[in-house]
Amino acid sequence: MSMNDKRRDDRLPVLWRGTLTTEDDCSFPCEVRDVSLAGTLITCSASLTVGDELILAIDDLGEFATEVKWQGSEQLGLAILAGPDLMLKKFAEGAGAGLSDKPVTPGEDPLTAG
Repeated sequence: MSMNDKRRDDRLPVLWRGTLTTEDDCSFPCEVRDVSLAGTLITCSASLTVGDELILAIDDLGEFATEVKWQGSEQLGLAILAGPDLMLKKFAEGAGAGLSDKPVTPGEDPLTAG
């Protein structure tokens, strides 16, 4: 398995609502598009650059310290630096195989989560 295949396998698709906050307290709405153990793909119309440190607040989940690792048009690749257990992927896995529109607590039955 190539490194690209492995990386693709480690990502789970989601569509979560959130907010990015910059070091100077500017806030921007965003959508979390996928998550992995190390980071997340975000869509956001904010003008941010590689190396910017941000707070990513995800509705119903909490806040995560992040750093922009890459950016292109309205997409950002964020590395997760700190947050609730650093386990975004576990919350995505809780939603099952389909596209998740909200975080599901690990161990919660995704069919009854509502």
